[in-house]
Amino acid sequence: MSNYLTKMIEPGRVHRDIYLDPEIFEIEMDRIFGRAWIFVGHDSQTPHAGDFITTSIGRQPVVMSRHTDGEIHVLFNRCGHRGAIVCNEAKGNARKFQCLYHGWTYNTDGTLRGVPLPEGYPEDFEVGKAGMGSLPRVDSYRGFVFACLNPDVEDLESHLGPTKACIDNLCDRAPDGEIMLTGGVHRYRFDGNWKLQLENTLDSYHVPFAHESTVDRSGKQFSRREGDAEGAQVVSGEEEETHHTWKERGAWAFDHGHGFTGNTALDEKTRSSPVYDEYKAALEARLGAQQAEEVLTPFFHNALIYPNMSFMGLNMHIRVIKPVAVDRTEVNVYPVLLKGAPHAMNQSTIRLLNVTHAAASFVQTDDLEAFARCQSGVVGDSSKWVYFNRGLGEHTEAQNWGGREGKSTQELVLRNQYDGWLEYMGGAAT
Repeated sequence: MSNYLTKMIEPGRVHRDIYLDPEIFEIEMDRIFGRAWIFVGHDSQTPHAGDFITTSIGRQPVVMSRHTDGEIHVLFNRCGHRGAIVCNEAKGNARKFQCLYHGWTYNTDGTLRGVPLPEGYPEDFEVGKAGMGSLPRVDSYRGFVFACLNPDVEDLESHLGPTKACIDNLCDRAPDGEIMLTGGVHRYRFDGNWKLQLENTLDSYHVPFAHESTVDRSGKQFSRREGDAEGAQVVSGEEEETHHTWKERGAWAFDHGHGFTGNTALDEKTRSSPVYDEYKAALEARLGAQQAEEVLTPFFHNALIYPNMSFMGLNMHIRVIKPVAVDRTEVNVYPVLLKGAPHAMNQSTIRLLNVTHAAASFVQTDDLEAFARCQSGVVGDSSKWVYFNRGLGEHTEAQNWGGREGKSTQELVLRNQYDGWLEYMGGAAT
């Protein structure tokens, strides 16, 4: 099978079976989601002892909980007795976790707390070892919690590599130096392979076409940030020679499938509103005017931490991609709130995400329609290949970040995802 998998990826193209074959999907759950660091949640989602959220890592249901000692744990969401799901709610607070089937109870660190009628078990049955079980590796970076099913995985910061800078920039925008994922969630499912959404997060090529209805006659999209007088230039227009247009933005590709695309070159000096000016003053009070200006001139537009998490710097949110089946995917989208920012500014972020990334919105609906058409159309026999060959061979070695550098419309970062795919699935990168 490994030899077969290596034939799925060729320079500039991938075989359609990676979107269609249920057997390949199951291998992805084992070799990608079973080997890579997977984003689980943010520590702001469990601020108090007993707080928990439930999610999944590939096929594995898990719980992220904060224990009484203040530590965050990521546990298998499985009763040690008969294997039932223990925590069935999406989030909550509990002094203990109790299985509904036979009443086995667990502490919020997953250790066994109590067993009804324990005298009925054989003497050689070590009841005390039948806890929910912690994942082999759990670590966090600036509040972003990751877990891995592989005990021998490299340390988290080495894995993140240059994408740490994107996380740092996002957090540094907060006057208190921390973000919060406490503004709710948009959750949707679509009939398509999980890699379609993954590709889309760094695909700048599609924007003026798939989202044509959101672009005005001057080639600008609507404003996505508090204080901006206008939106980003997403179609080359008359001012192309003097402005950094959508097709000229940069893209950077790194090990393990990670990458990010360049900023929108909006004018930070003209960005102003009463709420934004109040926020900027609070940020300058912590960082100083010069460093605050650097932070507020972000270098990235979209960033991807392979294989399941992306985040946007312009319209601040975090997107978590959860494969369900070979042709079914769930996506959770969280607005990024800035701790210490004016309440009105954070509320503006939430409202804007309703407009762009809700199940019924101006932007996300376009992408979901594209995913459905790709999943339906790829079965057609005119070709067995899907192409990512824009700018093939035109990249350069990146000077600032390491890795490879190109333009965001050249599909470099999409090809890089499939280098990561081969790395985990057992082949060699192209």
